[in-house]
Amino acid sequence: MERPRHPIFADRPEDRAKLWRYLSFAKLASLLQSSSLHFTRVDKFDDHFEGAWPKSDLEYLLNLKGFSVPNFTEQMKRKCVAASCWVGLPHESAAMWRLYAPGGESVAITTTFGKLNAVVEAANSLELVNLAGAGRVHYFDHVSKGLIDPLGPDDPLPNTLQPFMLKNISYEHEKEVRGLLVAPLGHAEIEPVGCDLPIELSSFVDDIVVSPNAPKWFFDAVSGLVHRYGLIEKVKPSALSRDMFYMRVESQPKQRAQGDTPVEEGTS
Repeated sequence: MERPRHPIFADRPEDRAKLWRYLSFAKLASLLQSSSLHFTRVDKFDDHFEGAWPKSDLEYLLNLKGFSVPNFTEQMKRKCVAASCWVGLPHESAAMWRLYAPGGESVAITTTFGKLNAVVEAANSLELVNLAGAGRVHYFDHVSKGLIDPLGPDDPLPNTLQPFMLKNISYEHEKEVRGLLVAPLGHAEIEPVGCDLPIELSSFVDDIVVSPNAPKWFFDAVSGLVHRYGLIEKVKPSALSRDMFYMRVESQPKQRAQGDTPVEEGTS
């Protein structure tokens, strides 16, 4: 029987929606060698808003008697939740190249949401996983807005895991889609180094796009590495690279040699 979808994964792209992940050469080599997708424990991200309740929601929840939702969420944040983060766009992002793959020695791999979701949801059968799923991240102003304020008197409170599919509004440019793994609280925790899920490289990876700023030797190096894994046909230059630019107009027209006669329109 199919497991019901958890409410924090309600907002999902279409299965065919394209996803991008920008990587260093070292991380590409690790992905290929291990045939696995890495998940980072959320407390290891630089963003301190990861797993945080909006300010007004936190104040409301702290005043509830009985079960402490903020304490539960914080415990999960520190030990039990890991994410694989992707950019949900149909095209490359110049901003993402600069932010997450600076310099020329980097690549981006592409897949689809359906493929990512299949890998992640398969982890629901693992003993050390309490919940696994994927969906769009919601961007939110944690200081001036709340999740609870707009709710009606009969509406349920947000799920205790909702903050793990929220990011601060300042990151909205990332258009993030993420896969999430949640370990059972009190029974096991995700290692500080994160965890990995196995993937079938040839079917999961659609393209391996080389940075638009890459020198030729780096493109050759990526091709050589990828060739070992039978994926050479997936290597592509960036559509943003100068070599792919369509403009080839000369800045100065050539001077006609003396005696040349211009060809009139309609003649040959």
